[in-house]
Amino acid sequence: MTLTAIILVLISTFMHAGWNFFGKKTSPTLAFFFLTMVAGTVIFSPMVFIHWELVQAFDYNIIVLLFLTGLFQSFYLWGLAEAYKAGDMSIAYPIARSSPLILVCITSFFLGQQSHVSMQAVMGIILIVLGCLFIPLPSFRELKFSNYQNRTTAFALVAAFATAGYSLVDNKATQLMRGLTNSAGEPIASASEVALVYVTLQSAFAVFWMAWFVVSTPKKRIDMSVLIKAQWQAAWLTGGLMLGTYALVILSMAYVSNVSYVVALRQFSIPLGVLFAVIGFGETLKAPKMIGVLVTFIGLVAVALG
Repeated sequence: MTLTAIILVLISTFMHAGWNFFGKKTSPTLAFFFLTMVAGTVIFSPMVFIHWELVQAFDYNIIVLLFLTGLFQSFYLWGLAEAYKAGDMSIAYPIARSSPLILVCITSFFLGQQSHVSMQAVMGIILIVLGCLFIPLPSFRELKFSNYQNRTTAFALVAAFATAGYSLVDNKATQLMRGLTNSAGEPIASASEVALVYVTLQSAFAVFWMAWFVVSTPKKRIDMSVLIKAQWQAAWLTGGLMLGTYALVILSMAYVSNVSYVVALRQFSIPLGVLFAVIGFGETLKAPKMIGVLVTFIGLVAVALG
């Protein structure tokens, strides 16, 4: 892994933890995240027009997958907003960020792809589960089911399931897009170009779904107009960070021989997100949370490299 790739991924981890921090600090609501997606779509829209030939080649399957990923992305942001509204970012962020890897690995078993899941990955999943069990606890003596029966944990898991959903859809959709060719039989766009166009369209389709929920009634439309006037700058910043994070990750993949290293290094955003929450919001950092984050981080790296 080159120094360039390491720097790009580390910058992206700061940006990912950063947009989550701004989201919780500014307005942890679906309406605010709707504005961020609108802003992100506008900022990155030139990528779609630059590669319009790729978009024109889309078939029915790709369009359906775009609608589906937009729906999953909407549920992800809804779950994240509700989790941040209900409780600590230092609890919700690690659970929402780490749990999708478990779900994706479990899905691989159901799809008959057991051979793709190594023993190291299985051990990593076990560590992730243990870490996530520790994170919400006030003390190790409080290891009981009632400590997980709260809105923060529940909606963080909603975000995690949605992340797993759009991750699986995105993998299939970008695979189809990379297979699109021109009249000469050559790929229409490179892998990085496909990813940048796709992430822009993903946010646009998420806007389509979210609009139904944030402007469906006169009161919500009034609330939205107030939010636009008060938080439009924060929405542009957060939206730019959201899509920019993924753009940097895609760019970093051009400088590595194995993308697993990129996936592993991205998990640095988990302890970083907890640090932002502790410093920015004054959230508590007790022993179970610290150990839980550490164990989860080790498990994620094991899965990514396994």
